[in-house]
Amino acid sequence: MNRVAMGNHVWRQVNTLAVAKNYYEKDMNILYPRIDKNYGTNGITGPQFTSYDYSVALIYKVFGFSETAHRWFSLWLSLLAVAGTIAVIRLYFPRGNAAYWGGLALIGIPEFYYYSIAAVPDLLALAAMVWGWWWFYRYLANQKWIDAFWAGLILALAGMTKLMFLVPGFIFLGEIIRRKAFHGKHIVGYGFIGILALGGSGFWYIWAKYLTDMNGINEFVHAIRFKESVSAALQVWVKNMGIDTVETWVGYPLLIPVFGGLFYTLKRHARDLRVLFSLLAALLYYVVMQHQLEHHGYYILLFVPFVALAVTAFVNEVWNKKAYKQRFIQYVPYLIVLAPLWSLLRMSHNFDDRRPGMPIVFTQKEARDYMQTCSKSEDLWIVGPDQSGCVYFYYVGAKGFPWYNLQDSSSEFNRFRNMGAKGIITDSEKEALRYCKKENLKVERIHQYENWVWLRFI
Repeated sequence: MNRVAMGNHVWRQVNTLAVAKNYYEKDMNILYPRIDKNYGTNGITGPQFTSYDYSVALIYKVFGFSETAHRWFSLWLSLLAVAGTIAVIRLYFPRGNAAYWGGLALIGIPEFYYYSIAAVPDLLALAAMVWGWWWFYRYLANQKWIDAFWAGLILALAGMTKLMFLVPGFIFLGEIIRRKAFHGKHIVGYGFIGILALGGSGFWYIWAKYLTDMNGINEFVHAIRFKESVSAALQVWVKNMGIDTVETWVGYPLLIPVFGGLFYTLKRHARDLRVLFSLLAALLYYVVMQHQLEHHGYYILLFVPFVALAVTAFVNEVWNKKAYKQRFIQYVPYLIVLAPLWSLLRMSHNFDDRRPGMPIVFTQKEARDYMQTCSKSEDLWIVGPDQSGCVYFYYVGAKGFPWYNLQDSSSEFNRFRNMGAKGIITDSEKEALRYCKKENLKVERIHQYENWVWLRFI
């Protein structure tokens, strides 16, 4: 909890934290998020709705800047998501304690376990999704406008933060058809919820495109990217099914409860539109997001409540049916207890500051403080080589122009200097000097920390 952002996808965490820090340091207007890779501009660009980032910035405003405050905020969001998931499960399994086994299973999903204390906006979207889901059913039961308002507002927050977290809409449609809830007041309420949820989401992403075009900083992708061929898509599917699912998306201990729960659900409720529409949503999401799901584990957070629901269905089936009392399968639910242990074993390397997934020096507070002090000597720097274009910027406390790879053209240095870069921050001094010599750029070393140097253009 007291470690800086590190581990798998540290770049995504740092990108989020950079937006939060820029709010805190520059401007708390939520409509104008900024990043460090600003190309000599004000750094404004268009990410997803910055509900998470802005909340962290507010924490900084109240308690002061902290490299680890986001972990406590993320933990709170994760507990809120667990509570919301249990509340949703009880909508479908109101009797007994099976819902709490589903909540325990949620904690045992490795991807959720790891990201539960990481700086990813998906956590806020997840918490909003499950509570919006619950509030929709509250509206179905009570038909009160206030419930429709809260359902729409919370779902709007989920969709604005990450559009795909509106996926419960498929379940809502199935529930409405199943109940034949087509009365006038119902229909007006559905429209109200839809206008809030879809309207809010649509507004933000139109605004995000405008912000992206403002400075031409395309840091955040809002487009669908398909795999280039069927064979490439098949390779991703094999990896997802053979490695990701068994190790991190579900985890070995939960394989029997999850797939057993799916089996019993399809066996008992194959014609239930809620089930069919859920499967359709999963299929569409997987096809559309396959490019991201090849490497980005946090995109699976959308489906952790569905995994928990499958586990609950299994536990409910096995423990409530006398026919299974004499079989070994009655003991399988105890695998759920082992699931958090597997998450700990599988994901613990992400919190090892000897292998942080970035230069080790960034894990050391004294080093960070010194490097950030050095970076304040100039407004704009060329920073790298860093393929992420954000991790080095964030930890050395610089803003300016990205040097992505050692293979980048040396002419970029000349172009960036003409755009306002005052120098170079790098841990590859020899290569930087070679680039400068090739472009007839003269520099002087003004700071050094271990193998890191600050070179100022003369």
